[in-house]
Amino acid sequence: MPYAEYTDFSAGRPRVFLAVPFSDDFKRRITTYQDALKERLKAMHWIPPENFHLTMKFFGEMPLGKLVERTIPRLRTLLVDVPTLDITFSGYGFFGTPTKPRVVYLHGEAPALLKTAEVILKEFPDERPRPFNAHLTMGKPLRQQVAVDRRANEMLFGRWKAKGAEAVGLPPVKASTLITRLVLMESVFIGRAVHYQDRAEFRLG
Repeated sequence: MPYAEYTDFSAGRPRVFLAVPFSDDFKRRITTYQDALKERLKAMHWIPPENFHLTMKFFGEMPLGKLVERTIPRLRTLLVDVPTLDITFSGYGFFGTPTKPRVVYLHGEAPALLKTAEVILKEFPDERPRPFNAHLTMGKPLRQQVAVDRRANEMLFGRWKAKGAEAVGLPPVKASTLITRLVLMESVFIGRAVHYQDRAEFRLG
């Protein structure tokens, strides 16, 4: 492999994304809110705490040469003067509808991170542009659900959408942390399980 600095990539076309990583201590704090969701929702795939992260830009599969020769150097240039950033998670949310929810997450508030994401997305635009949403995925509904679990979730999501997360008994969210680095992660499948591996680091501040 001609890219000696990046020999850890698992394939010639790795599946990568730029992410905000979190400390082990912060991940443990966040599991409190995931546990509250687990008590109320049925038939869900819950994200393992070790995989908690916040995606800033999903690149998808990319030729290794392009990734190493162009993408990573350009990211280093864009991020060289970015200071450390604060983020506060202050609530719950879900994408989709009560009958077809897709993702359950914690909502993050981070104005400075939003500005940084806008710069990155301008440099690396998505095929279908959409605004950056600072969210930390907690879980996703299973594709196969028994009818009783599906109906229970539908009722809960409907109440949640109409009256807010507190109406379904979820505790208030208040968790802040300092972002000192961003990481280019690779999605690596081991059997049916996905693991996220750090491949390049971008220090902030």
